[in-house]
Amino acid sequence: MQGEHREKTHMDYAYDLDLVIKPESQVPVIGREFGYYSGAGIPLFALGGGVYRSILSYILMKFHALRGYYLVETPILASSNLFGLSGHIEFYRKNMFLLDIEGHEYAIKPMNCPYHILVFMHEIARYRNKVPLPFKVFELGRVHRYEPSGSLYGLLRVRAFTQDDAHIITPGEKAVDSIYSVFEEMKSLYENLYSLPVNRDTVRLRLSFSDPQLIGTEFMGDPGEWSEAEEMLTKAADRIKADHGIDYSVEKGEAAFYGPKIDVIMTIEEAGITKEWQIGTIQFDFNLPRRFKLYDLVREVYGERSLFIIHRALQGSLERFLGVYLEYSKGRLPFVLAPIQVAVVAIKTGGDIDERILGFATALTDNLHRLGLRTALVEADKTGLSGVVRKIESTVKPPIHVYIGAREVEKGTLSIRVYDYAKRRHSTKTLEAPTPSDGAESLDEVARSLEDGVYKLIGEAPRVPVNLSHIV
Repeated sequence: MQGEHREKTHMDYAYDLDLVIKPESQVPVIGREFGYYSGAGIPLFALGGGVYRSILSYILMKFHALRGYYLVETPILASSNLFGLSGHIEFYRKNMFLLDIEGHEYAIKPMNCPYHILVFMHEIARYRNKVPLPFKVFELGRVHRYEPSGSLYGLLRVRAFTQDDAHIITPGEKAVDSIYSVFEEMKSLYENLYSLPVNRDTVRLRLSFSDPQLIGTEFMGDPGEWSEAEEMLTKAADRIKADHGIDYSVEKGEAAFYGPKIDVIMTIEEAGITKEWQIGTIQFDFNLPRRFKLYDLVREVYGERSLFIIHRALQGSLERFLGVYLEYSKGRLPFVLAPIQVAVVAIKTGGDIDERILGFATALTDNLHRLGLRTALVEADKTGLSGVVRKIESTVKPPIHVYIGAREVEKGTLSIRVYDYAKRRHSTKTLEAPTPSDGAESLDEVARSLEDGVYKLIGEAPRVPVNLSHIV
């Protein structure tokens, strides 16, 4: 119906922030849509998305390094021999992209785990029992999986995505503790980076177990192994519920083919409809250790008799999590990840003072940029100010707005509007700013208060001063 209001989706928010290129939008002059060239289910990130992904990648790598994870990067392409050894060719082939190269079958990587196991085996072969257990390895791993075209949806269901993926190779007696520590890492990341409260009102746990009737066909292993693994997951979920009050449910037949898993389910409102989306996941695996003969290797080197692999991704995939988060936050990214962090609005009056206003605003913007903040200067006049502010707030949503008009220049102050992520609303205040340099220092203090959560995570708040003023 003409004029009917449509609620924004996560792709609308991502487009407003210049995070992604909408696949249905037209390539200029050529006359075909962008998705025609990039391919269905393969997100193409724009300049704002480049800033977002670069900073997030640094935060995630340092976060994991501080917690004892080793960092790796593995190839996107592999001989199908690797995925034959892991069991993916047998149990996961329909979800894989396979190709022939000079008569040999190769696979585009659907999962990072087989490569991570090879890295572990390499370290053991070289350094023997000097390698500590549990062995924890992390990668921002790009993977590709076949999804039917009818199921593809924005960033939430894609064919190409990046996992904040890690694998923990652990002795059996440390498995429950390892699972519990992964949940605490997930909670810390959600709350300190994204201001997402993790409690019984916002998330639930879903335990995905095997179907006993299908063990040996759709699920690798034997019933006794599955029973032991599912018992360990239940113990970890009980501990999470006792400590954090978060409920869980059990779903039979929904496990990965190699082991049971815990999925973190978040409730969001999308286009006026309440939905649940899976974000982080913790998967338990006793099959891959057998297929790669890790039991024999570890017993030889360490004398351990039981061994498990925990597959875990705190955000699931960067693409899916971004989509979920944009729906939840109505398009507002955390301060450290926002493409535009500070919008400086110069309010012209039409008089002689306009030159001073623009000069002060320009110098302030330059000073903020030198401090590493992503800043945009916007010009407005009094009569059009409200429209300019509405446009900025409805699109790029900078966490800090700075207003400089005749009154501010004459009094040596800044009027600012700051988004409070905990309360999910704005507050206003006035800062002393006799010079642009003084104003930048005062705004830097405000910015640092918005970076506190990231300081708690990694001891710093990375700043990448890319100039994206043109997107405002």
